[in-house]
Amino acid sequence: MVGEIIRNQRLQKGYSQEYMAYYLKISQNAYSKIERGDTEVTVRRVYEIANVLNVSIYELLPQPVASSGINLYGLPELWLRLKVSLYALLKGRFR
Repeated sequence: MVGEIIRNQRLQKGYSQEYMAYYLKISQNAYSKIERGDTEVTVRRVYEIANVLNVSIYELLPQPVASSGINLYGLPELWLRLKVSLYALLKGRFR
C-alpha cells in the first residue's frame, strides 16, 4: 500500500522511476520494487522518498481505517475511574 501511495505521488510530480532512483542512490529496479511492494521499505527510506518528492512523510503512509474495534475516546475517563477505585481499595486495605 505504501508503494502505491509513493507511485501516485511520483506521478503527480511528473517524476520518472529513474529520477527517483538517481536521487535515492539506488537502481531503478530497486526503486520499482518499492513501488510494487516487493520489498520492505524502512522508515528512513520513506523519509528519503518524501524529501525527493517534497512532501511530508505522513502523506506517504496509509491513512488509518475506521474499524468497529475498541473506541479509545473514553480511555482517559476510564483510566481515572480505575485509579480512583484502586486508590479506594488500597486505602481501605491499609487502615
